[in-house]
Amino acid sequence: MVNSHFLKKIMVIGEQQMLKSMGDYLSLAKENSESLIKIFTAPENEIAELCDRIEKNEKDADEITLHVKRNITSGAIGASLMENFLTLAEKFDDVIDKTYWVAREMKRTKNSLISNSFHTEPLLAFYENFVKILSINIQATEEVKKLLEISDIDGIKKVRERIENFEENVDEIKDGVIDRLYRISESITYLMFNHVNSIVHVLDDLLDNYEDISDLILNTMLSVSK
Repeated sequence: MVNSHFLKKIMVIGEQQMLKSMGDYLSLAKENSESLIKIFTAPENEIAELCDRIEKNEKDADEITLHVKRNITSGAIGASLMENFLTLAEKFDDVIDKTYWVAREMKRTKNSLISNSFHTEPLLAFYENFVKILSINIQATEEVKKLLEISDIDGIKKVRERIENFEENVDEIKDGVIDRLYRISESITYLMFNHVNSIVHVLDDLLDNYEDISDLILNTMLSVSK
């Protein structure tokens, strides 16, 4: 079994620092998930400000990605691991992009529903499930943060397993949402149907990304331990 002391010796300093620097994404991801929870429960007049906050974080994440990729390609990472780290940066950035997409979708759809005098009550039960997914996503964000700081394979595997369980829980919620959506499809507008269906898949993608990130980190650690 590979122990943490051995891994710390063979892990290049640049690679350790690069993993830790990606924690900046997680602060933005957590804040955006918390803001989305508020968007799903807040009055319409508070949504614009929350969306603006998420948009700012999305732009900050783009800047982080540019900086990280510049460091990776300038020699901070060994050539054999460069592709792993570039993919990691893209996965983290995609998490932030997806939260921004949901925020824009909520702002756009609520404005449209209100302007057309549609009742939004049928959506409330779906929004409750979206809040559940985001709450799980916040827990998964904390677990991913641990992955960036752990140096032993066994510890990474345990955290990865917890993230996988979170992803499975979200899959169950997503399936329940889709089943209910089709059951009531004849009583809601196409706009509502598409709105719910699109959001639940994007929220599910957040956990899929975290699962992919955990796999990449595990593969990276296994590579440097050989």
